Amino acid sequence: MTTPATTPTSGLLPVFCKAHLTFTIDGKKLEFAQQNTSVFGVTGLAWEPLSSRDHFGKTVELTLTVPSDSTPVSFKTQAVILREVTGIAKSMGLRFKMQAEGKKQLEAVIAKAGFHPTSYLRKHPRIPSTLNIQTFPLRVVGIPDSLQKTSEGQPVFPIVFDVGNISPSGILLSTENQLALSIHPGEQMDLVIEPRGWFPVQIATRGLVCRTIDDINDSNGNLLRYFGIKIIKLDEVNRNAFLDLLKDILGQMKTHSDDIR
Repeated sequence: MTTPATTPTSGLLPVFCKAHLTFTIDGKKLEFAQQNTSVFGVTGLAWEPLSSRDHFGKTVELTLTVPSDSTPVSFKTQAVILREVTGIAKSMGLRFKMQAEGKKQLEAVIAKAGFHPTSYLRKHPRIPSTLNIQTFPLRVVGIPDSLQKTSEGQPVFPIVFDVGNISPSGILLSTENQLALSIHPGEQMDLVIEPRGWFPVQIATRGLVCRTIDDINDSNGNLLRYFGIKIIKLDEVNRNAFLDLLKDILGQMKTHSDDIR
């Protein structure tokens, strides 16, 4: 029997299962055993013998096998090779391009035999972005420190980010703006959360970039960079506004849970 290295956490829905992954690219066969695997993909893989410069963005034919006491469950899917960078490591990721039926099967496997991680359990779970919640902020305007250091008299141009998810302690942002390629883990940014619906005010905060993930937009081929941001500064006025916003979002999620699903 294959026992997950991470013990399930009471009350939290499973999001991963342990799986073996294999694919071949440029004549090299790669195998990754016992990886934490979600319906979206896998992160934290070693690059060797591949190259983050040469193989990023390539699509591979992947075989994913979930061990079982009886018959292993196996899936085949295409996957895009991602780049992931934190303050201490550079790694490879895989984003699955799984068909609806395969995704449904993998979801069923995770629901039955999956687990929720404890090694990096967040204090506050992230709330995924959704159009259906009237006040959920969909965009953030940000100016990283590196782009504020302009010559005297030169204008400072902010970057508009899309919001992937949000919590009291952090936010996931993304953009196809190539200026964002100069932003790396460890850098700080001034952020303004755009109001939406009836919510009346902008929320100004400061964040620390903890992680970047590079992907490719399937529809247009643009490089898409994601930023995992830790909120490190909120004054009292903006903190109260931020908490009011989150309370409203959570309240609407409970009221309209069927629509959101």
